Amino acid sequence: MSLPRAIALALLFLSAAPARGAEIPVDGFAQAKVGDFPTGWKTYPLQMGKAKRVYRVAQEGGENFLRAEDAEYLSVTAFRSFDWDIDKYPYLKFRWRAQSLPKMAAGEWREVDDHACGVFVGFGFASALKYVWSSTFPAGSFWAKRPGKFVIVAREFGEGRAGQWQDVTVDVKGDFERYFGKPFDGKPSGLAILSDGEGARQRVACDYAAFRVSDLP
Repeated sequence: MSLPRAIALALLFLSAAPARGAEIPVDGFAQAKVGDFPTGWKTYPLQMGKAKRVYRVAQEGGENFLRAEDAEYLSVTAFRSFDWDIDKYPYLKFRWRAQSLPKMAAGEWREVDDHACGVFVGFGFASALKYVWSSTFPAGSFWAKRPGKFVIVAREFGEGRAGQWQDVTVDVKGDFERYFGKPFDGKPSGLAILSDGEGARQRVACDYAAFRVSDLP
């Protein structure tokens, strides 16, 4: 085989090979103004005033992130919709840092369901997974609060690593099948965050950063 032909075939193979290790940014808050509610995020009707008191963009070391702090027990959600091809990008990645966790007795979390850090993945209006930094149940455990509809998954536990940034990767497509017992054949409707101390009547605070989706864990 001639050298030009070999080079041409190699280039053809490389161009046809699927890209691996690709990440699609969802929000790193770089375009948002420090001190403001984050650009591109929404909340429920008539809740924006409350949301702006809880969620504000902050900056550290020249990098923006979202700071959630609720000392008023407002329990308000912020969400972001985006086009997510979960077959190509099944992994959600982000960073979070718990700053103030609610203190609850063992078993109390079922009644109050409060978490300093909470990231939801929504699947239309039918179901959602919620990944939390829990005060009371260990990392790796879960609670089917509404079986087949709403499952809470503990990704971090306790105050041992509070105040430190933690990188999180979740296999959303795999988790949907694992916790709901069926494959997911649509597109997620987006993300939501909720730092909530309403039930425990305690201040909660969490920082969030670098949301993105990826084809590799």
